[in-house]
Amino acid sequence: MIAAYREEQVRTQKDHSANFILSPAILKEIPDSSSIIDIGCGTGWLTVRVEKNSNYTVGVDPSEKSIEIAKSMNSGNSISYLSETIERYSIIGKKFDTAISNMAASCSPDLVGFVVASRRVLVKHGLFIFTIPHPCFWPEYWGYSSDPNFKYNETFAVEGEFKIQNESSSFVTTHFHHPIEHYIKVLRSSDFIIESIRELTGRGFYLPRFMLIVARAV
Repeated sequence: MIAAYREEQVRTQKDHSANFILSPAILKEIPDSSSIIDIGCGTGWLTVRVEKNSNYTVGVDPSEKSIEIAKSMNSGNSISYLSETIERYSIIGKKFDTAISNMAASCSPDLVGFVVASRRVLVKHGLFIFTIPHPCFWPEYWGYSSDPNFKYNETFAVEGEFKIQNESSSFVTTHFHHPIEHYIKVLRSSDFIIESIRELTGRGFYLPRFMLIVARAV
């Protein structure tokens, strides 16, 4: 299962980007919050790292196996894990001061639904801190920029072998390319204002690989 594989990659620090690029960038933006939700938390490796910033932390992910691993390997006194999509979870009405999401927005087939649900779980003025593959450069890194069906200005489903910088795998994953303009439009139409955008460059890469976006609920 890819969940156990990903947990091992992060735990052993094989995944340099997760441990030394993405995680520090997100942690730097988190205020001392009374409540945090980790949207698309996976095996909880980031959820447990943000617990110190929160009195109450929830991790949600649709993968039952990921949540099983999260509960057994990344538990905490103030952490609750649920196998649920953010769209379904948001319906119950629970509100948080801060929402974080690492590389999950690009995995949702419905970006609008994902962002609307993320806004729904935030209090007014709450922060949404999330990372995505850099839309300008990720197509080059993953090799689909030359696909005749790929057009930068349109949403594009990308299916391929999951890999990190120094390791490939047999697992096939799907993510969705969206142009930067689309992310901005969806955030604005979902009652967010964008406070900052950072481009993140991983080890061994000349051009940015990721983007970190901080948006505030209005």
